[in-house]
Amino acid sequence: MFKKIVLILALLVAVLVASLAVYIYTSSVEFTAEEEARIEAAIQLPLQEQVGEVGYAMNDETRIWYDVQTPKDSIRGTLILIMGLSADALAWPNFFIEPLLTAGYQVVRLDNRGVGMSDWDDFDPENPYSLSDMANDVLAVMDTLKLKKAHICGVSLGGMIGQTLCIEHPERTFSLISMMSTPWIMDPELPELNMNCFKQIGINTIRYGLSSDEVNAVKMSLAIRTLLNGSQKYQPNIERIAQLTLYNLRNRNGQNRQSGMQQSAAVEKSGSRIDALKTLQTPTLVIHGKTDPLIPFEHGLKTAALIPNAETLWVDGLGHMIPEVYSDTIVSKMVELMNAASQPKKPLTLE
Repeated sequence: MFKKIVLILALLVAVLVASLAVYIYTSSVEFTAEEEARIEAAIQLPLQEQVGEVGYAMNDETRIWYDVQTPKDSIRGTLILIMGLSADALAWPNFFIEPLLTAGYQVVRLDNRGVGMSDWDDFDPENPYSLSDMANDVLAVMDTLKLKKAHICGVSLGGMIGQTLCIEHPERTFSLISMMSTPWIMDPELPELNMNCFKQIGINTIRYGLSSDEVNAVKMSLAIRTLLNGSQKYQPNIERIAQLTLYNLRNRNGQNRQSGMQQSAAVEKSGSRIDALKTLQTPTLVIHGKTDPLIPFEHGLKTAALIPNAETLWVDGLGHMIPEVYSDTIVSKMVELMNAASQPKKPLTLE
């Protein structure tokens, strides 16, 4: 009798696993034969260098990786780019950075703690780090580069970090660009984050991201970008995404699968910035896509309404990423804000 029960349970588990596998397979992003061929060809191409002048900063015991790209001519100011949940610095694409360099801005990217080449092992689930800790990571990079002040741009989670930095250390910032972000993800007055989008990202991560196969790694990167599209659908550049994905796998630390949980804990621990943003005096630009599939547009509207004299850029068709088709529009508005903000002709340095 006992053997029959065990057999029945084993069969039930097998059916459940098979059903789950079928669900994941049928629910995930599929690629055409042409796309499959391009992916296969792309991984055979020689890797191009993806970083500028690299270094490390220390925030207490946590090591933070950064890179610096500098204009060929004079430096008008320094812009620090902070990426979103589970994404590393290389997610800021070159087509976004190059016009910033042309406009005279030195560009600094950093890997948030928990991703890329920054430390992964400083997370305590009983006492998670906070957005303030992550903002202090940015300050550590600024101190290492001897930057007294800088322009701050953050996307999604990076926008929350940027808001926190400007609230807690306004004397270190010239301007803030808060992109695709929110003053508080749990705000009961706003629509909830799109959990179906998170679920779809998880499904594609399970299908394509659990193996060490490079083809699947590229497919996962492409699938996630497809899911983060807004209402205007466009095909990501397969060759460019393959270069970034493979550079991370071969030359850097790859992906930390725990980073999403760790960084989400930091957001939860930190709570609301609603009241603090009402007192913010940093010149601010709030950017949001009207069809953001992850953080609803209303979160951008409220961010701008809270911050005194905030400028806005609402983009029709934009989702939760920066595709090349919208890059020029976004960058030009950013440069306009930074040019208007009080700044020296070259980066100020600490004495």
